[in-house]
Amino acid sequence: MAHKADAGVTEFSRRVVILSLHIMRNLRSAGTEVNLDVELSYPQILVLYALLEKPTCMMSELSKWLKISHSVATRTVDRLVDKGMVERRHSDEDRRVVLVTLTSKGEEYVQRMISAHLEKMNKVFSGVKPEEREEFLRLLEDMDRQLEE
Repeated sequence: MAHKADAGVTEFSRRVVILSLHIMRNLRSAGTEVNLDVELSYPQILVLYALLEKPTCMMSELSKWLKISHSVATRTVDRLVDKGMVERRHSDEDRRVVLVTLTSKGEEYVQRMISAHLEKMNKVFSGVKPEEREEFLRLLEDMDRQLEE
């Protein structure tokens, strides 16, 4: 009997993972429609979003937040620097510390992407009752918290 419950949870989890990947793909697609003159990879977009949450970030914090190696974070930031989206500088207190910030071009780009995502989400949730939206958000926040552990 317990095996059936586990199989049910496994199938449910599989559906959640696949749907989450579809949602991420669709959101990314909505964002790329915003500005086709700058092509960004998914990791580059995640760096921009991270810097929107924390405007000045150490490279070590960035790699930890994105759950990628320091070298991958460095290469991703290098590409964003080349595209004029972010800038890096050394900390005044400790020259070994590298800080990354959005440029005005990077901030404008990420704000436009978020606006496109909000437009899509507004359409999705406009017909959903407020209490259902709150429950959905509570479940997402709970999932996020548990996945962080």
